Amino acid sequence: MKFVVQGDLGQGAYHIGDEAMTLAAVDELSRRTGASFVLMSRDPDQTAALYGTGSMATIESPWPPAERSAYLDRVRRAARGDRTALPATDHVWGVIEEVSTADGVLIAGGGNMNSLYGWLLYERAAVGIIARELGKPLVVSGQTFGPTLLPQDRKILHELLDGAALVAAREPASYALGFELGLGPDKLVRVLDDGSFLRSQTDPAPAGADGGLPDLPADGYIAATVGPDAWREGTRTLAPFAAVLDRAAELTGLPVYLLPHMGTLGSSESGGDHDSHRTVLAHSRSGKLTMLPVLPVRAAVAVTAGARLVVTNRYHPAVFGLAAGVPVISLANDAYSDIRLSGALGNWGLGDWALPQPSLSPGGVEEAVAEAWRRRDEIGQHLARLRPGFERSQARWWDAVAEVLRGGEHGSEPGTRYPGLDDAPALSAAGPWSRQAAEQRALFRTLSLEIGRQWTEWDDVRSQRDVLIHERDEALREKDRILQSRTFKAARILGRGADFARQLTGRKH
Repeated sequence: MKFVVQGDLGQGAYHIGDEAMTLAAVDELSRRTGASFVLMSRDPDQTAALYGTGSMATIESPWPPAERSAYLDRVRRAARGDRTALPATDHVWGVIEEVSTADGVLIAGGGNMNSLYGWLLYERAAVGIIARELGKPLVVSGQTFGPTLLPQDRKILHELLDGAALVAAREPASYALGFELGLGPDKLVRVLDDGSFLRSQTDPAPAGADGGLPDLPADGYIAATVGPDAWREGTRTLAPFAAVLDRAAELTGLPVYLLPHMGTLGSSESGGDHDSHRTVLAHSRSGKLTMLPVLPVRAAVAVTAGARLVVTNRYHPAVFGLAAGVPVISLANDAYSDIRLSGALGNWGLGDWALPQPSLSPGGVEEAVAEAWRRRDEIGQHLARLRPGFERSQARWWDAVAEVLRGGEHGSEPGTRYPGLDDAPALSAAGPWSRQAAEQRALFRTLSLEIGRQWTEWDDVRSQRDVLIHERDEALREKDRILQSRTFKAARILGRGADFARQLTGRKH
């Protein structure tokens, strides 16, 4: 038995969250099926070496919207057997061949089914088209849908999800959007993020070795991850974030370890989150902040789980911390990250501790950190009570996925449909900072979503303009080729001769 899995593996910068979701899917399905796996990756050699699985090059969609739409049409034709649709060297043919010999296809969890990352949406759509055309069962796991979707991208997303046997949304907003797209409860379910219960690494690093657990204080520490500012909106959050972490270190008496979730694996140099962390360090005044290198995904899970407190503007540190029973305070840079972070914390009943970016200015994040630390035992007990039920829920989800990918008719009998994630009881914040954050969120999301919409529409229009310019230039080049051709020149000479003959004979025709 063999499954093909699409994730965001092997990127130029190692991305812990993306690796975690696919790796968790492999763990879960391996235990249930004993299947072999072929993981789609941008660096197949790295992926095969890291995880000991088969790997192949992922389908890489063009960045410009017009080009990726045209490319997806060619992939569709290729999947239907049209050998003229794509060059023989295009690796889509390899994907088609691999899927044709697989038992099922899984699109692992992620947050890229939107127009802001449209090329990634279309890569997944291409895999879905190939699976459907070849008659292979398809499951889409643990996704964020939207929030920004151009009409043509919404249509592509609908086609992808409609062709899947099971679809999982990892936060309420995505679940609601799935219903808007026409999915019913027989197919669409709520889950936690795929990487929530990924098995962590437990071994310390041998002397002089890379990739093991770093030597961290036994009496506790704060794990903080600070990704870049929101690139579309030009926010400036890194300097005030440093003040938040300094205050957290002073309040708790604990050191702060900056744990990057994106960058060169094993490196502490510039690039990825290191650039953000260097900026934070430059503005820190406490002397309590230390940078860690980019760790392998299981080691990063272990470091997060061992923290006494997690502070982050990235998504997966929150996912790992909550599952480990660690209080988490998150800060969203834009509406997209706010929907994901508030969804992740809200799934565990801690939505009040997911704050929007404006909460930095009046000190709301510092107050949230202070309350979370003061109530850390209460929060930890709350998370510990929820975990067994959530583990059972996720286990039932992977049972259902395994059944579908093995070719079972999931949901064919009454009561066999996976019921999905239950709502967690809320553990509300007591301080006025949470009410202020709730008031700020509405305007923050409205403005941020509008910026995202305008950016994607501008990108689409620019792409269409570039296509028209290219077609115009091609037409002008073709005109020049015609004018310079021997045939055209001969025709002109003959035409002039005919005109001269008519003048001599006096004929008009």
